[in-house]
Amino acid sequence: MNKWVRIFVIGFIWGWIFLGWLVNHFLIENWNFHFFEWNHWLFLWSEFQQGWNIDDKGTVIFFIVLFSALPLYLIGWRFFLKVEWLKLLRRNVNRLIYFLTGYSHIFTHNDYHIKLKKQSSKTIRPRPLESSYHPEVKESELKVPVDAPSLPKKQPPAYDIDFDDDDENDFMFSPTYQRKKPYSPPDDSPFTKGYTVPSMMQGLSVAPNPSADRSHNSSIENVLLEDIKLPERIKLEENISELMMRAGYQVIKKARFNETVIDYLGMSADKIILAIADTQPGDWLADEERFNGEDPLWFSESSHRVSPVFQLVEMAKGFAKKLSSVGYSGSVLPLFIIRKGTIINAEDMISTWKEMSVTVCRTDIGGPDELKTVTQSIEQVMPPTNDVISAVQAVLQGGL
Repeated sequence: MNKWVRIFVIGFIWGWIFLGWLVNHFLIENWNFHFFEWNHWLFLWSEFQQGWNIDDKGTVIFFIVLFSALPLYLIGWRFFLKVEWLKLLRRNVNRLIYFLTGYSHIFTHNDYHIKLKKQSSKTIRPRPLESSYHPEVKESELKVPVDAPSLPKKQPPAYDIDFDDDDENDFMFSPTYQRKKPYSPPDDSPFTKGYTVPSMMQGLSVAPNPSADRSHNSSIENVLLEDIKLPERIKLEENISELMMRAGYQVIKKARFNETVIDYLGMSADKIILAIADTQPGDWLADEERFNGEDPLWFSESSHRVSPVFQLVEMAKGFAKKLSSVGYSGSVLPLFIIRKGTIINAEDMISTWKEMSVTVCRTDIGGPDELKTVTQSIEQVMPPTNDVISAVQAVLQGGL
């Protein structure tokens, strides 16, 4: 929406509610004065010219309401211009959908379009493999069993004929059979492997027998979807402390400040990094705005928690305040690292985190990929001076 159109629309709606309904009805009910009637204003002006004597409380209250209406309208107009109405509406819709149906249907905003988040792949049944795994079997194909190989046909008996002139039995037949070894197919023959052999007119190409794996396919179809183990994200190997030291920081691991454990505290000449590595698994919907005075919340499919990014920023503010009391003039940078979980609306939250002056990145199997890695988030700096190290140690030890 255009900037000036937004200003006009908000001013018109607020003026109709405040001046046209609240103030005008209050004046009409109590003094029969219509705020938008020009004749009523002319009557007031004529009374002032004649020396109107204001001596009762009701008239005093009337003029207080009348002349404070316009300043209150302008103050309210300015206030409502600062409210981001689209974010407020989206946050409340998300909370309503979360409590009614769960997080899988939560809406997010991207480039002024509303789109539906993809459901978990565990809730989608895999496509059947029957049609794509087995080739078609034609009727002309002959199935040859494994344990009963084909044998050659039995040959007719061979006869020896003796043409001896001296013997009267010249045409006596003496049958003798030619005995041969029984046929056995070679080891690499398809007859020994349970294959389907097409007819000779179709050539000698060998195709797998679909009936051999039919029982296996039926077992696949009966597997519960919850038992299917989906592939995990590719693990990103990063040694965070070593990366910070290579960039020029002096690192303190597991430092404690105000009962909060700082996983990695990096010190340089003009910057101090306070890094927290979040190990909560699962998919999270991030929200960084307070609601009714409560801290912002992150929502998962079955639970919620106070925003760890908000907690890190608040801790960094307290840390910077104590450092400034000892003369430190550098900057304190909060760094939030996703290790195990995934922020499903990270793309929408990047601009919000930038306004909060906090860097959110990923490592290990954290996600999504739109977030920078720790390597991409750490810049080269100058090593810290002794004054910076002493100031940080004083803050951590509570010696201020």
